[in-house]
Amino acid sequence: MANTPRRREVLKYAGTTGAATAGLGWLTAPSATAAPASAANVPATSDTLPKTVHKPLDIVVFGNPASEAAHNLAAANSDTISGGLGQRARVLKPTEPATYWGGTLKFDVEVSPTGTTYVTVRLWGDDYDSTSQQSASGTNMWRLQLFCDGLQIGYQDEGAVDNLDILDTSPRSPGRFFFHTLPLPERMTAGKKKVTLEIRSMGRIWSYGQNAEQLYYKMTTPSRGIYRLYTHTEPYFVPPKGEAQGPAPVPTVRTSPGPEALEAVRKRVARDQQNYLTTANPAGMDAFAFQSLAEGYLWSGSPAHQQDAALDRVLRAVDGRYMAWKNDASVLTGSDQQWQGFGRVGLVLALLWPHLGERLDQKVTGDPYEITNPGFEEGGDTPMGWEVPGWGRTADATWSRDTTVSRSGAASLKVAATAANGFITVFSSPKARIGKGTYTYGAWIRTDGATGAGAHIDPLFFDASGNLVGSDHRQYAATGTHDWQYVSIDLETPADATQVEMHLRLSGPGTAWFDDLVPPQSAGTAEQPTRRVAYTDMLKSSRDYWRQHFPHYTNQSQICAIGIYQANRGLRLLDPGLALSEAKARDYMYQSLGMKPYLGKEDKDGNPTKPLGENYYQVTRAGLTRELGYVGSYGEVIDWLVMMYESVTRGHDGREAPELRKQMISMTKARGRFRVIDVDETGARVARIETVIGWRNEVYPGEIAYASRTAWDSHPLMAAAVFKDPDIVGWTQEMVADGQFHKQLDLLINHTWTRVGLAALRLVSRDFDAFEALPNRPGRVPTDWDKPDFVFTDEETGCIAVKNGRELLFASLYWRARQGVNDYARVHHLTPVDQRSATVRQRSAGTTDETFTARDWILWDYAINDPGAGHIPPGGFPPPGDETLHQSQEGDVYRLAPIPADIPDPALGVDFDGVETMLVGRAPFYLCVYGDYLIAMNTSTDKTFTLPARPDFGPARDLATGRTIGAGHRPRLSPRSTLVLHRGPHRTR
Repeated sequence: MANTPRRREVLKYAGTTGAATAGLGWLTAPSATAAPASAANVPATSDTLPKTVHKPLDIVVFGNPASEAAHNLAAANSDTISGGLGQRARVLKPTEPATYWGGTLKFDVEVSPTGTTYVTVRLWGDDYDSTSQQSASGTNMWRLQLFCDGLQIGYQDEGAVDNLDILDTSPRSPGRFFFHTLPLPERMTAGKKKVTLEIRSMGRIWSYGQNAEQLYYKMTTPSRGIYRLYTHTEPYFVPPKGEAQGPAPVPTVRTSPGPEALEAVRKRVARDQQNYLTTANPAGMDAFAFQSLAEGYLWSGSPAHQQDAALDRVLRAVDGRYMAWKNDASVLTGSDQQWQGFGRVGLVLALLWPHLGERLDQKVTGDPYEITNPGFEEGGDTPMGWEVPGWGRTADATWSRDTTVSRSGAASLKVAATAANGFITVFSSPKARIGKGTYTYGAWIRTDGATGAGAHIDPLFFDASGNLVGSDHRQYAATGTHDWQYVSIDLETPADATQVEMHLRLSGPGTAWFDDLVPPQSAGTAEQPTRRVAYTDMLKSSRDYWRQHFPHYTNQSQICAIGIYQANRGLRLLDPGLALSEAKARDYMYQSLGMKPYLGKEDKDGNPTKPLGENYYQVTRAGLTRELGYVGSYGEVIDWLVMMYESVTRGHDGREAPELRKQMISMTKARGRFRVIDVDETGARVARIETVIGWRNEVYPGEIAYASRTAWDSHPLMAAAVFKDPDIVGWTQEMVADGQFHKQLDLLINHTWTRVGLAALRLVSRDFDAFEALPNRPGRVPTDWDKPDFVFTDEETGCIAVKNGRELLFASLYWRARQGVNDYARVHHLTPVDQRSATVRQRSAGTTDETFTARDWILWDYAINDPGAGHIPPGGFPPPGDETLHQSQEGDVYRLAPIPADIPDPALGVDFDGVETMLVGRAPFYLCVYGDYLIAMNTSTDKTFTLPARPDFGPARDLATGRTIGAGHRPRLSPRSTLVLHRGPHRTR
């Protein structure tokens, strides 16, 4: 192997850059005749398994004048506080006026001139952003960033070396301190005994921002308290004796909120259903709304139950989707749920099929040039399809749907104002499409005591992006009191206009009624097809488009597979000859679930392109999703699993799917190994998603989750109610016993999105009653301190979860390595008393001679693997401010992992500089030492590696077998296997 280091180099602690540690010769595959090492059957005792002694190089005690002076602290925009356990700390304040950057702390610390120096910060676990009950949605989620000698250490978002801290909307370890550790670049400490560190506070980051303004938010309140900072050379940090950390919590049961939260969900659902049935404009309904109305038709608790009006409105909503698509092809690719296309149309047809009668043979409704509800016949207290903007009225003005006055039909729009400067405007929604030429816009107006400017119409034009084109075009009715008067205006469509919005206004005191609006164009448009023809066109186009654009991240592929199946299911009802076979339609699901290899998008003839070869699985053998390594909240795909399962089994001609259910239960149980059991802000016991080792824009701690969680498409009873697996049911019953069910309903109560409303509807209409009917089950989340030990390993995502007595260890060895093997690992270590999270150095082997060199980027250490993200520069937009920041990791060289020969392009056709690339960052072999744990992982499919001797680590217990392996024994690791060793006593309490 090229560039094999000398023996004395490999015996040094792994504190060099990725370039020097990649491809280490001492971890090459042995010859076929090499004799395997055997494990000695030595009992695991504290005498044979000694623990390492740790001592910090330096300690900075913030808020302590003597320590701050000894380290030459320069504090800007900072206060000293008395914080957790009465200890002193520093907070960093926002600037005046507020900017993205807040206060700073700058100080000198001792470092090691050789190897890696680590920096650990001590933070109080009760600090959190209280502005939201929903994880990752607070407005004060401030960050702390570390700098060394003026260079930024790592990246501000999603880097292998990341923030010193991210504040979230829940406390991380209530009543105790916790520690977070980052490595300093070896080149910055080589030959030095001291460096200058700086902690800078900054605002929050929205990782999906499409420009700098959307990405970076100003810091407006003080940061969390910063208590101590330590430097040390061992990756595992042990605080000095005598430091108060806080006691292990004694969990209670949460009592608030209670059943009133579920009642609030019921009231929200009732409002939604009434709105969809009587008020909302069908042409403007999104797919979540019209599915909700379809579900309401089937549910006895809805006002829409078995109402013909509900069926008609659902189909009018689908008509509107069809008309919108015919006028704008991007409606398919930019659907309500990206990658699902028109799949929900097919699902709704399956749900309602026995009740539709002859409606599918009627023509599509909804002329694109038609003003919605022009006679105000539909609606409740206010007319459907009409709104008042926030700026659109004075306090004295009112508007309503009046069923006592009308020119024709049964209703009109009534507006009124009493003050001399009273004003109200009502506008049509959605906007009507308009062609080029001159059109007449008109309405019938009646007034009573109107003075001032009076009642008038005002057509306003907009371009395709929704930007106003031109200005007002007011045409007034007579003032005073008069019967119905026709008011009209002829207008030429402006050059850039594609849409028109009709505004109806009253300026000044009085009352006015509007009725019988004249559409800008009602003749000359093409005759519309029948719904059966139109819907067939929609569903076939959606299915075939997404077959040819099958995405490669697991959650995206699952959503896409759902949409493909749902669209095909609708075709199976509308035109069976156009439908794929059931086996073919399920095949996309199998690929997205890891039941079959992922073969990627298809060509126009239906042949898979196999961009990742024939052996890439979207879900690992261990049951985890891939993106690229372990993901926290993004790996919680139970909502998509349930949707996929029910897309097959529910509705007319639903089919059994035991093979799907079996795989989905297995995946759900795999996530149960990644739960952190702790207490919440009230001291109540709670289970949360393990996010510290997650690749994506994770927050710490993770969301509440036992089996399933509350999210846009899910609620916490869903997995138990649908799959009815005894263990999953037991975990969910454990959540209820902990008092954590009602706490998770805030999103369903308060988030107004129709998508969240659909999740709320399924909770109260189906899943709550189904869950209540289930028998009691004894299963409990496996990471509880009193549950049996386990070792969970996943070589495909490069992660482990270990329960070892009263310790939990989560680790990602394949850690945010997007362009090459970076030799960083992420670990999260927990005991009942404390928590440690750290990015640490590790060793690897089996890489190639190809390399990637880290760029001088600040936000991200990668470019987005999406052709649609071409407007976002590689590394992201630089943060605001006059200072040009520079990256301490610039110039680090990472070797690339070998790629299977059948994968033609691991970047999947995207050629941005530094693009996130599949597999090139996952080393064939990792060796990571963290405290009393040694992890050796073989991720390859065809190599065997021999573990080197470990004289410094000493004898240790194999946690999978319980046997002790001597320091000189060299076990062989076969392909896709992991060895987890632990030295020291087994802590059982």
